Amino acid sequence: MKKFLCLLLTAVMLMSAASFALADDVAEIEFLYHKSETAAIQAMQKVIDQFNAENPGIKVNFVQIPDAATVLQSRATEGKLPDMFGITTSTTYELMFKSGLIMDLTGKEFLNNVEPSTLALSACEGKIYRMPYSLSCYGLYVRTDIFEQQGIELPETWADLMAACEKLQAAGIYGFGLPDKDMVYQRMERMMSMLADNDDEFKAIAAGELDPHDSKVLKGYAEASLDIAKYTNPDSKGAGYDESYQLFLNDGAAMTINGQWSLGTLLGFKPDLPVAMIPLPNPLGEQSNVIVSIDTSFCISANTKYPEACLKFMEYLSKTDVAQVYTDIEGSPNVIKGVVYSVKELEKINAAMAAGHTALSLNAIWPSGMRKALGDAATNLILDKDIETFYADAQMTIEDYYNN
Repeated sequence: MKKFLCLLLTAVMLMSAASFALADDVAEIEFLYHKSETAAIQAMQKVIDQFNAENPGIKVNFVQIPDAATVLQSRATEGKLPDMFGITTSTTYELMFKSGLIMDLTGKEFLNNVEPSTLALSACEGKIYRMPYSLSCYGLYVRTDIFEQQGIELPETWADLMAACEKLQAAGIYGFGLPDKDMVYQRMERMMSMLADNDDEFKAIAAGELDPHDSKVLKGYAEASLDIAKYTNPDSKGAGYDESYQLFLNDGAAMTINGQWSLGTLLGFKPDLPVAMIPLPNPLGEQSNVIVSIDTSFCISANTKYPEACLKFMEYLSKTDVAQVYTDIEGSPNVIKGVVYSVKELEKINAAMAAGHTALSLNAIWPSGMRKALGDAATNLILDKDIETFYADAQMTIEDYYNN
């Protein structure tokens, strides 16, 4: 009996040890996601849940927090980046890569399933530090039913847009419902991107070779911004995404300016919403280009404890069927080969992009942090309507970021 009890106890201990060993063998990956839109969060959660279910030896822990970019910069300074994370296009992450904080993905086989042209835009000094996943495009959302009721054609020029706003205002409808509480900086950067092929004017201002009053980009943006402010909900300065969405959804405003990523959220509130996204007319009378950027990319920390597990999750994300699940929920054009993207509300914006009427977001080439800083000057312009102060603040910001 004693021998039996000893054998039984030994067996139990071995089983317990095996159980603990199994638990220790699970690679827990911290994945920090940078997007805050409801549809985007739902899409990422769906993909992660699928991966975890199919890979019992790996657990991806989904983390989504406000202002992920600031958190990532702080954690990079501390040398404590999450195992994996999502990013937008910014020179910040190129600096992290050059500093050895982000894993070099150059030559990884799963990158062969990414559209080559987009992959080329993701390079830093000839190396790939991120896997691009989806594109963002920026434009004008229009409530087509309100335009039809008011007998207004979809605007193709800036004069058309202002005339539409006048007619809407006469009918008691705001032209725009905008989230100016915290998103002026993005609209500013995208509108400036529409007005410039590159950052030559900003370099010239920083070098003292161009007066900001003579800058086509600064002048065009400032005057257009003040035009828009005339027809925007007066409480826009205190309105975030949700408030601007509700004004647009509930017939209070006929237009909003945003990226295609907002469509999923809008249709989530009202699936039968009569809406179309079209190119924002160019205020200078030039070609109305759609501003595009790589909206979502995925990176791996160079110091992760689980490099193989992270690479396996990255490979999973690169699969066409997985990317299809993501894009069907999130709503952005995906750059993984074979993904089908057909959204009727985006037909006009897609047609413009297919025709080559695009411009690259300036945020891809501006010095890190300048978009937010210049956005403060743009916010003050909306608040006080003082264009001279805007020129002075913009000049100071540009000189500071380009010369330092």
